[in-house]
Amino acid sequence: MHRFAGLVLIPLLVLTGWAAAQQSLRVDVRLVSVSATVTDSSGRYVPGLTKDDFILEEDGIPQTIAHFGQDENIPVSVGIIFDTSGSMQDKLRTAIIAVDKFIRTIHEDDDIFLMTFNGRTNLRQDFTSDRNKLAKALGNITASGSTVLYDALKEGLIRIKSGHHQKRALLLITDGRDTSSTTRFPEIVQRVRESELLVYALGISPATYADPSEHVPFTWPPPLRGNVPRRGTYGRREAVDMDVLETLGNESGGRAFLLSDVLVGGGNNIEKVLSEVAAELRSQYTLGFYPTHPDDGRYHTLTVSTGSGLLVRARRGYTAH
Repeated sequence: MHRFAGLVLIPLLVLTGWAAAQQSLRVDVRLVSVSATVTDSSGRYVPGLTKDDFILEEDGIPQTIAHFGQDENIPVSVGIIFDTSGSMQDKLRTAIIAVDKFIRTIHEDDDIFLMTFNGRTNLRQDFTSDRNKLAKALGNITASGSTVLYDALKEGLIRIKSGHHQKRALLLITDGRDTSSTTRFPEIVQRVRESELLVYALGISPATYADPSEHVPFTWPPPLRGNVPRRGTYGRREAVDMDVLETLGNESGGRAFLLSDVLVGGGNNIEKVLSEVAAELRSQYTLGFYPTHPDDGRYHTLTVSTGSGLLVRARRGYTAH
């Protein structure tokens, strides 16, 4: 009888050990979410895709998509980080009007915080869905001082974690380079890689023209790096650190825009971009997978594509923490 009890006990111990291992595996491996923006050759967002239309790879290895959805009605937690350094003085009113329209355009359930920065950071309004509170906070903004861009981004990346919604995005509006931060840019990139958020960065720069007598019409969408026309439009990239802004956009799956504040239509350019961002947040797909490894502190590359050759923009990787 004792021998029989022992024979029964051994399988039970084995099963218990297996269950504990499975439980440990579930605890150690987290769902990794990826926001994907899909457009056709004309730049139009593509709706109606299914999970089977996507190929998701980590470090070149296809992954099983365990979670899938389109974000049309999914609320977002949004952090607005607004440059109020002295160089923004002439552009401030235009930018404020555009941001006010943006916060009233996006989903009514989105919760938003507003942070400004010049020589220091200032949380003007913590997370709220009350647009009037945000409008009041925008109305109290003035421009002066230097630029602690990296410090503001660091605080914004910490603050966004308090958002009520799983999908999160940062909107950065600036016209210059960092001049005074104690935070370094590699730390910001690392924090973006560890997060699951989108960064949309708007760099505002004066325009230059190849020939002062030549008028160059405004075109949409604004050209990005590597596709800047020789004549007119978006000169003086050096006035805004677009390498920084584009890195933030590319690493997160968001976008970076270089705008001119003196082109035809003036401040309407900012408004057009913010309308585009609002539309994009509602047109994205969310894909989630469980890595085959526990969090290991390493950087893992991500690639999202479709079998039909559509253009897919998503974050390039993540650090497994």
